[in-house]
Amino acid sequence: MAISIKDLKQLDEIFIRTDFSVYRFHVTDPTNCKGLLSGGVLGNLEHDARLEEVPTNDQRPQFSPKLEIGGCASFHVYVRNCLKRLTTSVIREVSLVRRTQTPTEC
Repeated sequence: MAISIKDLKQLDEIFIRTDFSVYRFHVTDPTNCKGLLSGGVLGNLEHDARLEEVPTNDQRPQFSPKLEIGGCASFHVYVRNCLKRLTTSVIREVSLVRRTQTPTEC
């Protein structure tokens, strides 16, 4: 199973289970593959993040909007106002929860 971030809507959530951790990616900008990432080494706090592709064979990183079982996910994450790269271990399961916006009350 593969999930393409660009096919999602704002507020959708992806749960990513790897060999060692579980992450939650709350989509805020599907066009640019941005969202709020929590879980794993980040704990319960949400951090601004962007999904990137892990470079292979000394290639420059290429943008990839997909999360796939058997691959790894690489995120650029803002932690304490510093940009860091977080690369997961092998993805074993991905699941999608579709969220809809609720109307604001007056």
